[in-house]
Amino acid sequence: MRLMRGNARPWFYGAIFLMALSLIVSLGLPALAADTLDEVKARGKLIAGVKADFPPFGFIDEKGQNTGFDIDIAREFARYLFGDPNKVELVAVTSANRIPNLVGRKIDIILASMTILPERAEVIDFSDPYFYSGHLLMVRKGSPIKSYQDLAGKKVITLQGSTGDKYIKELVPTAERITFTKNSECLLALKDGRGVAFVQDDVLLLNMVKNEPTLEVVGFPPFKPAPYGLGVRKGNPKFLAWVNDALKKMKKEGSYDKLYTKWFGEVAGKLAKP
Repeated sequence: MRLMRGNARPWFYGAIFLMALSLIVSLGLPALAADTLDEVKARGKLIAGVKADFPPFGFIDEKGQNTGFDIDIAREFARYLFGDPNKVELVAVTSANRIPNLVGRKIDIILASMTILPERAEVIDFSDPYFYSGHLLMVRKGSPIKSYQDLAGKKVITLQGSTGDKYIKELVPTAERITFTKNSECLLALKDGRGVAFVQDDVLLLNMVKNEPTLEVVGFPPFKPAPYGLGVRKGNPKFLAWVNDALKKMKKEGSYDKLYTKWFGEVAGKLAKP
């Protein structure tokens, strides 16, 4: 076979490139995927996955609106990006589906009270920590349960996909975990007596119990304290760097401290510390 020379080479290499590109497209693989930051700017809004049942991080208020600490951070991000805090679409997620929604490109970022864990970091990238949380137990008043060690051999209510569920499985393997997909379902199960305790993040339980006169929170100090992070898809270094810079800017400007006081002021002294 005669080798092509001279002006034939550019055409030959061009043909090979087009063939490779066609193969990539036919396989459904991204040829030159844009960074999420570029996609968000081109779209003109940020799509954030937030909790709808996790006060004070993300919940639905009496007017039916998304509100909470994470929601306020999402709006600050939109203000930094577009000069308008309303240029953000809030998508309700759960502990179980927030990472699949991110990987599946239904959202741009997870702002949903998510603990930074090695196994999660294998699937997504985390921002710098923006909050620190541990775990406590909610029980019926007068309960003999005072710590997670007392849960051995007992029925324990946990949230599917949460670190509370993970840690009870590790720390108290003889406990029978009864899992639900919503915190509201966990609370109802505890009140109905389907378990002796509801294990969740300290800040959630401390806020929940304020409206539950028959329940109390025990297990101080919080066990398994760990940092929360914001989640982005892997392979988006520009967006991840922007998110970290935005968090630093919030802390430098003082807006982070204002939001922290606004949402955690009453219980701040009882929360896990870094």
